[in-house]
Amino acid sequence: MTGKQSRAPDVSGQSERSSLLRHGALGADIPIAMNTVTIRPASFLKKLRTISEGGFTGVGLWMNEIDNYLKEPNARPVNELLQEFRLAPVEMHSFHDWQYLSSAERKQFNREAKDFFLKVNKMGIDCPVAAIATYDRVGKISEAVRDFKELCAIAEDFGIRVMFESVGWSKQFHDLNPSWEVVAGADCANGGLLFDTFHFVKTGSKLEDLEKISMEKVFLVHISDAKPLALDFKEQSRKFRFHPGEGEAPLKDIVKSLANGGYQGFYCVELFNEQYWADDPVTVVSDSKASLDKLFGSLSHP
Repeated sequence: MTGKQSRAPDVSGQSERSSLLRHGALGADIPIAMNTVTIRPASFLKKLRTISEGGFTGVGLWMNEIDNYLKEPNARPVNELLQEFRLAPVEMHSFHDWQYLSSAERKQFNREAKDFFLKVNKMGIDCPVAAIATYDRVGKISEAVRDFKELCAIAEDFGIRVMFESVGWSKQFHDLNPSWEVVAGADCANGGLLFDTFHFVKTGSKLEDLEKISMEKVFLVHISDAKPLALDFKEQSRKFRFHPGEGEAPLKDIVKSLANGGYQGFYCVELFNEQYWADDPVTVVSDSKASLDKLFGSLSHP
């Protein structure tokens, strides 16, 4: 198993993509996905259909949502649905509370992790699993490296990749630098980063930080916009993420930095926004696709 990114079938090579960007021709060929949480109230089947018909070629998944869907009387295998809708699975959510555990907690978590990975395998879904950084616990980076390496070792037995995702309200892993230190320190072929533009911007991370990252270790990019709201960080993250271009995040510069560094994977729209959840899912997906087209199209005009 290698630490490759999830890709659309027609994505061009890394060197060609970076060259296109430098010469102002990149845009339409960037693979795009949408996390199902973006249109949360819709049924699982409707989400897949709407995302596919809206022009996306990948989808971000949640295990709890899949579990609920599979309880329905006429549920079909999820891998068959993905093939039918021509959607590449780009992520499966997710692990929480897996860092800095006691010995007893660690044994329990490892059992749960094995069950999770086994379930993904049995579903026939090939995508990386997100491991969310601890919110409240703090420890030594060497211990965080150990924990991530152990999780990757368990996942490797199932041929699965693991993505470390930092969150802005984590006491220790709220920005890019310590998260990258863990992934780089673990140096696992199947271990990488889930890079989120919202958390990157709202925590004050810099493009210089992103340029230090080895892009072969970025397994997925979550893309959304942010506004300078006078709200708690967690509340903004859970209720007020916006379509690219509707906020003030320097998304064009971020995408350029990623592509110039060699990133060639999916950009996955993940929007937690109560207004979008109240809107027609078809409209939300259409607006999101249009916002990405505009963003990526602008890359051809340096």
